[in-house]
Amino acid sequence: MIKEVKIIEQFKGCVAYDCESVLYVRLEKGTSVSDHVHSNKEIVFLMEGEAEAIIGDKTLIIKSPAKVEIPANTYHKFTALTDLIGLEIK
Repeated sequence: MIKEVKIIEQFKGCVAYDCESVLYVRLEKGTSVSDHVHSNKEIVFLMEGEAEAIIGDKTLIIKSPAKVEIPANTYHKFTALTDLIGLEIK
């Protein structure tokens, strides 16, 4: 069976697709995902590209391929240093 994949968020330089338990995210170089927190742990797989990540009080440069684990209730923000593709596990 084939199901349509819905876009759940879209703004300049960003598109996020809801793939049920995974979000597929594309960011253009220079685009930021605003600072936010989640009540649960978040796992992000950076599949292509490079990003600056602020996680809590740390700033990191992440190059693909990479897995990033963000604890629950931890402030975080990602900025694409190149065009990138990521997967976020819900």
